[in-house]
Amino acid sequence: MNNQALQKVLIIGAGHNDIGREGQHDAAVTQIGAAIRRLGIAVVLVDNNAYSVAAENRFADKVYLEPLTVAALSKIIETEQPDGLIPSLGGVQTVTLIQGLIRNNVLKNNHVKLLQWDQDVVDMIVNPALMSNRLKDMGEPVIASQVVASTTEAMAVVRHVGFPVIVKSVAPRIEASRQLCEDEDELQRALAMGFKVSGTKQCIVEQSIVGYKELEFVAVRDQKDTALLVSGMENFDPVGIHSADSIVFAPTQTITDQEYQQFRSATLKIMRKLHLTGSCHVQFALDPTTQNYYVIKVTPYFDRTMALAARATEYPLAQVVGNLMVGISLAEVKLPGAYRKQTALIEPVLDHIVCRIPVWPFNVLKKVSHQLDTVTESTGSVIGIGRSTEEALLKGLRSTDESRYHVIANRPQNYSEGELIQRLIHPQAGRMLILLEALNRGYQIDELAELTKIDAFYFYKLSHILEIERALRERPFDVHALGRAKYFGFTDEDAAAAWQTDVAKVRNFALENEIQPTFKEVEPTAGEFTEQTSTYYSTYEFDNESQPSTGRRVVVIGTGANRIGTNHGNDYLVSQLLFYLKKADYEPVLINANPNSVAMTPRLAQKRYVEPKQYSDILNVLAIEKPLIVFTTYHDYRLGQKLVQDGYQVIQINNSLPREQIKTNDSPAVEVITDGTDVTIFGVSEIIAGNNLRGNVRGAVQVFPIRDKAENQAITALHAEIKQRVLAMGAPGLYTVRLAIADTALQLATIEPMSIATMALISKASGSSVTRLLLHVKLGEALTKVMYDYPDVNRLKPVYVQANTFPYNHLQIYDEVEATGEPGHATGTVIAHGDTLKAALTALNQGNEDTDF
Repeated sequence: MNNQALQKVLIIGAGHNDIGREGQHDAAVTQIGAAIRRLGIAVVLVDNNAYSVAAENRFADKVYLEPLTVAALSKIIETEQPDGLIPSLGGVQTVTLIQGLIRNNVLKNNHVKLLQWDQDVVDMIVNPALMSNRLKDMGEPVIASQVVASTTEAMAVVRHVGFPVIVKSVAPRIEASRQLCEDEDELQRALAMGFKVSGTKQCIVEQSIVGYKELEFVAVRDQKDTALLVSGMENFDPVGIHSADSIVFAPTQTITDQEYQQFRSATLKIMRKLHLTGSCHVQFALDPTTQNYYVIKVTPYFDRTMALAARATEYPLAQVVGNLMVGISLAEVKLPGAYRKQTALIEPVLDHIVCRIPVWPFNVLKKVSHQLDTVTESTGSVIGIGRSTEEALLKGLRSTDESRYHVIANRPQNYSEGELIQRLIHPQAGRMLILLEALNRGYQIDELAELTKIDAFYFYKLSHILEIERALRERPFDVHALGRAKYFGFTDEDAAAAWQTDVAKVRNFALENEIQPTFKEVEPTAGEFTEQTSTYYSTYEFDNESQPSTGRRVVVIGTGANRIGTNHGNDYLVSQLLFYLKKADYEPVLINANPNSVAMTPRLAQKRYVEPKQYSDILNVLAIEKPLIVFTTYHDYRLGQKLVQDGYQVIQINNSLPREQIKTNDSPAVEVITDGTDVTIFGVSEIIAGNNLRGNVRGAVQVFPIRDKAENQAITALHAEIKQRVLAMGAPGLYTVRLAIADTALQLATIEPMSIATMALISKASGSSVTRLLLHVKLGEALTKVMYDYPDVNRLKPVYVQANTFPYNHLQIYDEVEATGEPGHATGTVIAHGDTLKAALTALNQGNEDTDF
C-alpha cells in the first residue's frame, strides 16, 4: 500500500504521563498528525490522557477518549476502518497493544496495514531476547542473556555469567524496568518485581557491562532504503546508570571519528536489516579499554532520545518521519519554506553543544532511594546549549531551577573522605556537587575517572569551570574575568555572588563594557546553508542572529523541567496559550529548556529560545524581543513579580494543581469564569473517593458535569452569592467555588483558581478549550465576547471522570505514610466518559487496571 492508497490512519497515543514517559509522545503526535493531514490523509487518534494537546485543536480529524485496551481499540478499528496503523508514537505500551490486536486478528480482519514495521519487529520490541537473537544473526555484538520464568532458571544463568547481572521484564507494562543485581538478595527482589510487571510473567537475565561508556544514535530510513544519521549522543555517566538519569551530550564528546563512523554504520545497518521505516534509536556500550562494543537496545518508537536529537539539531525529525510513515521517500519530502529543499536528505552537523540534565522527584517523595542505577527515577530533563562543553553544562544545570546547582554558590560539603569516596563509587542524584567537591579537595583527574568510570575529559572540563570561578572571585569588576566567565556559561548572579554585590551592578558593569549576549540559531547545517528554524540560544560571541519581528510580540515563559506534581499539566497549559495567542494574531515567543515539551512544537510559537528560567537569562531575551506582554505560569510567580518591577506588563496565570487531596464526595464545586465585571458558571464538578472504584486506589476521582437536580437547584439559589464572592477576588480568570454541607444545606466554602486538571477535564468534556477563554479574559475582553460560542454544559450528554496517576509502583514506594495519593505526587492524569457515572467509572477502571491511581 503506497501513500496514495492511504485515506485514513489510526494513531494510538501514549496514555497518561509517567516516569520515563513525559510529553515527547504527545509532541510527536501533534507534529506527525499535522504532517500526515497536510498530505490529505485523515488521522484518527485514540488516547486517554486528559493533558493531551494532540487531542485538541484539530491536530487529528477525529479523537476518541477511550481506554487504551485491545477491546476498545478493536471497536474503534471496526467503526473507523482505517487503512493503516502507526505503531511508533505511544511507547512500549502501544506496541504491546498492537501485538494483542495482531494476535486477535483485528488488523487482518479489518484490512488494516501496520505501517513502518512488520509483525516480527513488534514481537522483538516486546521480547528483547528475540531482538538479541536477530542482532546476533546480523553480526552485531550483544550481551549474553537468557529468558527465565523462575528464580531457579535465573540462578542457573548467574552461575554461568556471574554477578552482577541485569534483570528486565519481558513485555513490561511500565517503561525502564531494568534492575542491576550485585547479589542473590537483589536478584530475588528484581525477579519478584520483574515477573509482576511482565505481561508474560518472564524476565531476561543478562550479563552486566556496568562501567562501559554509553552512546546513543538516532537515524531515519525510508522505504527505498535511503537512510541517514540524525545525531550521535554520549552519556556523561557510564553504563549502570539509566540513560534517562544520566547527563547526555550531543554531539559525542570523547570518541574518535573511527568509532563514531562504526556506530553510525551499525545504526543504519540495523535499520536496514529490520526493514524499519521512520526513525530509530540505538544504544551502544563501548569498552573504553578494548574499544569493543555491544548493542544494548534498539528502540524504533519515539522516545526521549529522539526528542533530544530533534531539539539538539533542529532537524525537522517529526515532519520528516510523518512523511516516511506513509510511504514518501526522503528525496520527496516537502518541508516548510524556511528549510532548504533537500534538508531532509542532509545529515545534521552541529556548531554548538547540547547538554541534557535530568531532574528527580526527591524533594517531594522523601523515601525514594537517591541511588542512581538501571531503573529510571527522573521525572524529566532540561537542556543547555552553548559553544563549549562548559557553557552547555552550566546552562543545563541552571535550567533545572535548582539553585544548589549554581557552581558559584557551591560550598564545601561536610563529608568525610570515606563518605566522599562512597558517593563517588555509588552515585546519587545531584552528583555534580560531589564531583566538584572531589576536585576542590585535590583529587587527581585520573583517580576520579577510575573511581567513577566517567571519562577524564569531563573532569578536565569541570576543573576548567572551577579555575574560571576562582579567577572571577579573585578579580572583582575585572572586564577580562567577567567576559571569560560569561563566555563559558556563568551568569550575572554568579558574578554578583563572587563579588559580593547585587545583580544589577554586575549587569550594568557588563553593559558598560559591551559584555552582552548574542543569540545564535539552532539549525542542522552549522551555518553552511540558510535555514530558518526560529529556535535560538544565547552565547557571548559576535553577530546576533535573532531579530524581533514587527508584529504584536508576547513572550511566554514555559514549563522548564517536567516535575512530579506539575507533571504534563503545565506544559498543556502553555501549549494551549501559544496556540490561541497565535489565533488571536499575536506572535508568541517561547522561552523553554525542556526538550520533551509539547510547547516546543514548531507550529505553536513564532520563535523559541532554549534558555534557563533564571532572571538574568530571561532579561537577555526580553531585551531582544521587547514584548507587549510577558506570560508566566503559577510556579514562576516570583520571577513575574521581578519583571513587573522592571516595567514589563506581565500576565500571571496562577492556575495550578490542588494543594491537597479532597477525600470526601460531599463537596461539589461550581466552576466559573469572570472578566472582573460579570460571572458565568460552566457547571458543577464533584470529587469522589477513588477507592469507591477500586480497593487499591489512593487518589480521588473528579466528575464533570454533575446532574443532581436538587443540588443544581441549590446552586442556582446561591448564584448571587457566588458572583459576589468571585468578583471580590479582584482578577479576571477561572475559579472553582467549593461548597460544603452545613445543616443539610449547601453553602460556599472556599474559592481558588481553577486547577489545570479541571481546565483539561472541562475542555475535553465540552470539546472547546477553556484555556482560550482564560486567555481572552486575561487580555481584558468581556465575557459576552468570549463566551459567545461556548457550548451549554447543561446539555452535555456524557459524564466525564478524571483521576491522577502516581509513580509509587515504579519507584517501589509501598509505605502508606508516603503513598498518600496527594495531587503533588502525581505524574499524570487519565480520563474516561460514559452515559452514566457508573459507566464512566467502569471505563476509567478498564483502561487503567494496571495503573497506580
